[in-house]
Amino acid sequence: MTATNITVEELGIILNISMTTPPYRPRPIRFDASGEIRIPLYVIIFLLSVIGNVLVILTLIQNRRMRTVTNVFLLNLSISDLLLAVFCMPFTLIPSLLRNFMFGEVMCVLIRYLQAVSVCVSCYTLVAISMERFFAICYPLRSRRWQTLSHAYKSIIGIWIFALVLMIPIAAGQEILPLQNGNKACREIWSTKLKSLFFAYSIALVVILLFIPILVMGSAYGGISYKLWFTIKQQVQIKSESTDRILDDKSESESNFKKINGTINISLRQSNQRSSNSNRKRVIKMLFVVVFEYFICWSPLYILNTWKLIDYMDIHMRMSDIAWSLVLLLSYTSSCIHPITYCFMNKNFRKAFKGVFRCCTLKSKPISRSCTEVSQLNSTTSPMNRPRSKDDTVYKEFSD
Repeated sequence: MTATNITVEELGIILNISMTTPPYRPRPIRFDASGEIRIPLYVIIFLLSVIGNVLVILTLIQNRRMRTVTNVFLLNLSISDLLLAVFCMPFTLIPSLLRNFMFGEVMCVLIRYLQAVSVCVSCYTLVAISMERFFAICYPLRSRRWQTLSHAYKSIIGIWIFALVLMIPIAAGQEILPLQNGNKACREIWSTKLKSLFFAYSIALVVILLFIPILVMGSAYGGISYKLWFTIKQQVQIKSESTDRILDDKSESESNFKKINGTINISLRQSNQRSSNSNRKRVIKMLFVVVFEYFICWSPLYILNTWKLIDYMDIHMRMSDIAWSLVLLLSYTSSCIHPITYCFMNKNFRKAFKGVFRCCTLKSKPISRSCTEVSQLNSTTSPMNRPRSKDDTVYKEFSD
């Protein structure tokens, strides 16, 4: 996904023609050549991604009670994001700083292929999470039959197979390219005969990995938001009708008695409804943040890749190395944002994280209560074990 896609003719132009002669312009001066800016940024994002995703993986592996349908998808998301961080960030930054790919031909193919696969798996795991939440909240009874752990595992296997097959052309096109200064570069090179096929494949990747996921996630989370807002309106209407029935009671003695009890009941319901409505609004905001995060992190990279397809020489002259590195870093940022958005903001995950740390600090005890507390979290937090006909018991998982 991060390799430069060029044809044989464009390669010849880059190697044999001076960029200082018209109509070519010299590439931008290498700002941050020694990496004073890029190295700290990459290190911070790398550490946050590795620590956050490893913590999520350890938490879900240790606590079997937390292996719900949604959390299984989150486990797969953390694995793909961890692969994205490990196989993308170091192998993008080091060659960019040294202007030399020293890892060999096998690693050139393997790294680029695993990069592309991890991006695809992460992308469609997010899509699967959005669809699972949509059916769990909007169609709870209908979806209860097929929203099982076995179905989630099958979906994850399907996502990995889809990604492994879809990215085969990327692995097939990788080559080690010797440069004039004696260094080497890992490039995705297509022959002239396959240029039209390469163009169609690259456009298809933009559609499959950007437009379709944004459309599906936007539609799913839009439907969830509509459902939650509709539930808020229903509760307001029910509260109003309940208040009118109490005030319209004909008997004074019964009316006075009911007013006292009614006032207490109404105040309790109002308190619960305010908390419930606040949670719903927080969920709606979070859902829009998820789509916004994906769009902000990945759209610049795919826009530049499309520009590169249309006019490679123009973007080669205009984009500096640090600009490319920062655009790639923005896309890699998604690997550290996901644990925060989906896990660290969840109350049950926060309890489980504390349990993991306690287990690590109490190694001398074979079985400590602190390690077993987390595994005994109420299983009703899972949408599969809740009464799906009640909205409050379904959406609360996302607001905790």
